[in-house]
Amino acid sequence: MVLPEEFGWPQDIGALGILDGAGLPGPGGRFPIEAVRARIGRRLYLLPRFRQLLYTPRRGLGWPLWVDAPAFTIADHVGVFPLAASAGEAQLLAACEELRQRRLDRSRPLWQMWFLPGLTEERVGLVMKVHHAIADGVAGSRPSARSSTSAPMRRPRLRHHGHQRASPTGGSCCATTCIDGCRGSRGSCPDWPTRLAPCAGSGARGLRHARCSPRGVPPGPA
Repeated sequence: MVLPEEFGWPQDIGALGILDGAGLPGPGGRFPIEAVRARIGRRLYLLPRFRQLLYTPRRGLGWPLWVDAPAFTIADHVGVFPLAASAGEAQLLAACEELRQRRLDRSRPLWQMWFLPGLTEERVGLVMKVHHAIADGVAGSRPSARSSTSAPMRRPRLRHHGHQRASPTGGSCCATTCIDGCRGSRGSCPDWPTRLAPCAGSGARGLRHARCSPRGVPPGPA
């Protein structure tokens, strides 16, 4: 999902929604972006990929994989794009096109969300853009629903390894990628020790990483 970008073909997908903004503007008619960011931030545990980066190892050390972002600021991902007062459909679509042309920053988690106040009848536009490596097709609508719904959601129970993965260094990314290819199960990949053999030349760091059980390791992006 990332290779086409090397040839100038953006791989992000987007969605447009219209929200009922009655009673939403704060003092002076200003959109309460700080409160909205705080609410969305409290629900990001439901979307682990929204706090991860796509890490590309050096040539020959494996495929791209997801790692935890060393720093995360929600203001980099949730913003306001005000429309002119009483804007109509033409102004809304023009704003969507302008936002669509903004490329996602590969040094940050690959998603962005904008609120577009100013529509008639106190409505607010919502534009969300997600990289194809995170969501595909109908699945692209789920991040928006999970991050913006007001319905309570129970925090999921995580295994001891959680969803986190630090950025690999040296030969460890090679071992990690080989394990990812086994799709997290020795049973479905009986020759996994053989697949890890090429990592022997990657140094002791890679071998130490390879000794961990592949069971439960989340696969990297396609």
